[in-house]
Amino acid sequence: MMIWHGLCLALQFLTVFPLGKEVTWEEKTARWSVRMFPVVGLVVGSVQALVYWLFLQTSVSPLFLALFLLFFSIFLSGGLHADGWMDVSDAFFSYRDKERRLDIMKDSRVGAFAVLSIIFLLSFRFVFFYETIGHVVPIVFIAIPFFSRSFMSLLLLYGKLAKPTGMAAAFREHVTKSDARFIIFLLSIGIASFVAIRPVETIVLALGAVFSWLSARSFYERQFGGITGDMLGAFVEGTEGWLWFLIWLLRSFVTA
Repeated sequence: MMIWHGLCLALQFLTVFPLGKEVTWEEKTARWSVRMFPVVGLVVGSVQALVYWLFLQTSVSPLFLALFLLFFSIFLSGGLHADGWMDVSDAFFSYRDKERRLDIMKDSRVGAFAVLSIIFLLSFRFVFFYETIGHVVPIVFIAIPFFSRSFMSLLLLYGKLAKPTGMAAAFREHVTKSDARFIIFLLSIGIASFVAIRPVETIVLALGAVFSWLSARSFYERQFGGITGDMLGAFVEGTEGWLWFLIWLLRSFVTA
């Protein structure tokens, strides 16, 4: 039952899926929620893959499909991760000290750097979608959200907290690094399954996700003193953009 409640809490927090079930926040539920982040990635990715496959059966233009997939990826998360990306961008490009950057992330106002950064991020992802549509199999749409959210949970577990309060701290209070074993187990199963279907893309995406995790952890601790909930959201958006860039490179320069 705790596993189911943890999954429901993770889905409610990270997606817009209407579950119609209220889950009580408690230690075991929060712990299983973090463990279920990779499963949320599988759910989100499966929905995206299904939409992608269905549209491929129609005569809809690649331009429309690329734009719709971009919108759909943001919609499924309720804009949560995009909001984190914007907040972190505003704080980083303020070029203030670490304490002031954390204060800027709490500000509800949207700055110019936040707008510019999200425009660049989404514009490039749109290009990657557009130029790979019809050339990538639906499994890629499942793998990328799975990797981004799996490594987000590992970043939460292994990253240094920037402050003792906030969403990241609330989840971290109920988990330990021993929970990483469960997440790595799910990650291993996912990688093995994806390799059996698309080995080249899976290996590239897995290595790319590891690189993103190591880079983000170092960057956040150096620039902000640690991680916050906004940074975890920014990690998901940045990692997915980076992984789609790798898929575009494979399509453009390796398999062309």
